[in-house]
Amino acid sequence: MKYLIICLLLLTIKGSAQDLKDFIPEKGFEFVEQAEGDLDKDGVSEIVYAYNTTHKTVDFGYDRVLYICKKINGKVKLWKKNTTVLWKSEDYGFKYDEGMAFEMSVKNNTLIIKQTFNGNSRHRSSYKSIYRYQNGDWYLIGATTNDYDTCEYDFQYDINFSIKKVNVAETYGDCDEGKKIPEDRIYSFSYPFKLQKMDGFYPRKTAVEIPKYKFTLVY
Repeated sequence: MKYLIICLLLLTIKGSAQDLKDFIPEKGFEFVEQAEGDLDKDGVSEIVYAYNTTHKTVDFGYDRVLYICKKINGKVKLWKKNTTVLWKSEDYGFKYDEGMAFEMSVKNNTLIIKQTFNGNSRHRSSYKSIYRYQNGDWYLIGATTNDYDTCEYDFQYDINFSIKKVNVAETYGDCDEGKKIPEDRIYSFSYPFKLQKMDGFYPRKTAVEIPKYKFTLVY
């Protein structure tokens, strides 16, 4: 009986994979980045692409789209399309076009996307989002926000949505002579996060008030 169930499950997965359409970027879309790695624990690497679309906004450049694809019988098949998790092409602040503002990788069967906004030459805020395919859909399972100034402070907020826990590291620097420097703090706390699907999630646009520690958690 157990063997029969496993066989039926494998046939279902195989059938679903065969239903996927060939991946063909829309006309005029511009390639930005790609990453490869196993995202569904089947031992076969998927390919993740980021593209600029043809829709350009007035202030922040082109909308971007994310494609997650499978390799089946030598062909690249579209598995997942998302239009919310990538920032617009010029929404990375100061020197947005010099690279390193957008990074994408696959690790431990998860998709990791890191996007950095450079406020000026000494301040930047980076937002790393971790997505995993589980229960038939894509979910945000982790996020790390880093707010950094070259000489004044370095704040990092690491969120694990699966266990509903936040680890915080706040480090201060000696930027102005004679100014009292706050003490560094490292602490953790729990928060009743709800697992959020990839679709509809906008990195940098979710804010949670944490009254106990007097700050707003943005991810």
